[in-house]
Amino acid sequence: MRLSCILCFLAMCLFAYGSDSVDYGPLCTRRWPLPFFPCLFLCQHEEWKFLRPPPQFTVEQKLNGTYCRRYGLFKGVCYNGRCVREADVPITPV
Repeated sequence: MRLSCILCFLAMCLFAYGSDSVDYGPLCTRRWPLPFFPCLFLCQHEEWKFLRPPPQFTVEQKLNGTYCRRYGLFKGVCYNGRCVREADVPITPV
């Protein structure tokens, strides 16, 4: 019982955290974070509507240079969908 309450609370926190303040373009109506992938997010393309099919979701990458945490502890930046140390980011585009 206690575990189910904790899981419900975590799910509510995830839903409340679903929309970031960062703008990723007009294609996403809502952005959902992916827990173990700090440089990826789930992009919802339509609103939830009654008696309609569910909206489509895609996995998108955050912009290169966005701040992230490596393994939840160390500072890093997003580069091609992965969280890397700032020193490991190449200066020239690939």
